[in-house]
Amino acid sequence: MDYKEIISSCYCGDGSAKLEKALRLAQEYGSELSRQPKINFQIEEVRAAALSLDAHMTAMEMGKTCSHCAATPGGGCCSAYMGHENNDVLQLLMNILAGVKVQLVRNDGVECCFLAEKGCLLLFKPIFCLNYLCPRIQKESGAEELRLLEQKTAALLGAQSDLEQLLIRFLQQQTF
Repeated sequence: MDYKEIISSCYCGDGSAKLEKALRLAQEYGSELSRQPKINFQIEEVRAAALSLDAHMTAMEMGKTCSHCAATPGGGCCSAYMGHENNDVLQLLMNILAGVKVQLVRNDGVECCFLAEKGCLLLFKPIFCLNYLCPRIQKESGAEELRLLEQKTAALLGAQSDLEQLLIRFLQQQTF
């Protein structure tokens, strides 16, 4: 499969179509992917970066800030649009390969389809979800907290991008 085919098949569709494709790829190639040392190493790099970012976000009490916003009418940035447009097949596949039980949690047309009761069920999140800092977070956080947040986000996005490229190279070598 060439690069353009991978792009068109992995980055288009709604959340359920992307999840279905990711689950098919995991079923078809999961055992082979799990035997790839570079992929396993990079999954652990992404996991470490994600856990470091999560710990910093917890220290900043972002969960409390986001929960408060989400509880207000029209509040919260984890919308249905985010769940359908901002994730992709490869990002969902990364989560599956990392042992996350990826599933559609909701289909209410309001909130992200991967938003569970205690937050996003994805360990490796879409770029928008990681990069977006609402005005409230910016206002309630100190400059050093925000600098560290951006630094940890950049590290995670770089690691995710490296893993994505490994998956694309692997898929390019497969016949669909």
